[in-house]
Amino acid sequence: MAATLEGDGHTARQVQTMKQSEDGTFEFRFTFVEGDREQKGFVTHYRPKHPPLSSELNSVFKYLGLNAFGQCPEFDFEACHYRTLPYQKRGEGFFENNTEFAHRCFDAHAAHFSNGIENLLESNAAAERVGMGFLPVPKPTARLNTDLAANLRRPSRAAPGRARATTATSTGSEMPESFDVAISFAGSEREQADRLAELMREAGFVVFYDNYYPEQLWGKDLVRFFDEIYRKRARFCVVFVSREYRDRIWTNHELRSAQARALEEKGNEYILPIKVDDAELDGLPPSIGYLPISLGVEKIAELLIRKLTS
Repeated sequence: MAATLEGDGHTARQVQTMKQSEDGTFEFRFTFVEGDREQKGFVTHYRPKHPPLSSELNSVFKYLGLNAFGQCPEFDFEACHYRTLPYQKRGEGFFENNTEFAHRCFDAHAAHFSNGIENLLESNAAAERVGMGFLPVPKPTARLNTDLAANLRRPSRAAPGRARATTATSTGSEMPESFDVAISFAGSEREQADRLAELMREAGFVVFYDNYYPEQLWGKDLVRFFDEIYRKRARFCVVFVSREYRDRIWTNHELRSAQARALEEKGNEYILPIKVDDAELDGLPPSIGYLPISLGVEKIAELLIRKLTS
């Protein structure tokens, strides 16, 4: 048996689907392929649940030797990454081959694959802080620009009465000029933030909302990334003001970036607060106009649409 398995891992004389599994981030498929010249082998297929991959994850896949395939039949002809393992027979006995090893490796994916990727990303980030790094990934600023352009959540229709500020396509590398609105919130307000984001997107606006692309934020320098969004890339920033928001580290990072932008606006509206409870945020004066959450998210979305189209 040859030491390598030729071909693209998908098209062969015979393909047998053997197993499937998943974790919170990826779906996995396991196939056995038989090609010409008695070539046989195992193929593991990987598909992110929220494509496309970020630059960081693409670099990990390249580092691990995973290949891309555009139309994988294991995932209804959507794109996947894959790796192959040639079938090896070392004797005439039933167990004298690498079948058990191949199955054992695949079975470990659901519990260990994403954790392993996270460890690689953390190690590379630590190396980058001292001017090094081992993953084949562009510099942080370049991959920030690329990922924002590739992963921008497109509105379902154009916003009425105004030109789109963002011209990047879903596959382009141009940095989006702006988002219509960026939503900043604590976990306790995710349900309301999710609903507001969907209402604004359905109305045709470009929204920055983290839950639209969790995999794309994986491995990012989030301090740098969120500062770029909340200080430079949004027309308005909606803040769900609550005690949890006040007490969380990440929401305070977002708020500081939004406040820096508000200062640059020299009196023009930028931060649009929604009052969830009686909490007050440092640097956000109580005299600023708030909307109470008791209005309901639908009414708040209606008022926000009016502001964006005025």
